[in-house]
Amino acid sequence: MDRGTQSDGRSVIGTAFELLEHVGALEPVRLIDLAEVTGIPRQTVYRLLKQLVEVGAIRREGTRYRLGASLLGLGSRVTPERRLRVVARRPLAELAAATGAAVSLSARIGGEMVFLDTVDARVPLGPVMPEPGSRVPPGTAPARAHTEIGRPAPIVDAGGGLPDISCVAIAVPLGGGEVAAVTTLVAGPRPPVALLAATRATGARIDGLLRDAAGPRDLDSRGKPTQWAIGGR
Repeated sequence: MDRGTQSDGRSVIGTAFELLEHVGALEPVRLIDLAEVTGIPRQTVYRLLKQLVEVGAIRREGTRYRLGASLLGLGSRVTPERRLRVVARRPLAELAAATGAAVSLSARIGGEMVFLDTVDARVPLGPVMPEPGSRVPPGTAPARAHTEIGRPAPIVDAGGGLPDISCVAIAVPLGGGEVAAVTTLVAGPRPPVALLAATRATGARIDGLLRDAAGPRDLDSRGKPTQWAIGGR
């Protein structure tokens, strides 16, 4: 095996830069959370973090890691939506793989509800699939998830917005009265019950990852990340 390649085929340098990107987006972050969001084995994460600490690229504070002084500029460029996308990337991909549905993540930016990330269905849905950066159409399930704050149950649109397309959306609290929305789309007049459960579970998983990535000072009285925590320092 090439010394620059790990047993799973990843480049060692590429993996190190992936960890730096996640540390910058999620700091202060625990080793276990880095392994969760990246899918990199925990022992590999530990070894690379140790090496990055030794060269000053990362610093350790107890059980959490931050960017080192030489890389603080990277952390300063992390936006709230970037941090959310980093946290949600793997859960969204696994939701799409497990259900075959199209999956999207949306949030409010500058007063507009926009899609941050999308994963097409196993059988592509074609032009109905939103593009990252596009606006969330009003009246749709994800739009309602952004406006019906505090609703814990998934919102279902069974062919109302798009003929023969079912949509399920679940809100993910961000603090400060703001939410993100995880949405799944499938062909058919009604979504399967299992899709509702899977969408809801993914929303809860992203919520948990956001809370785990935030330090105690970054949580509000209900244990939710504040907007300051999500946006970084």
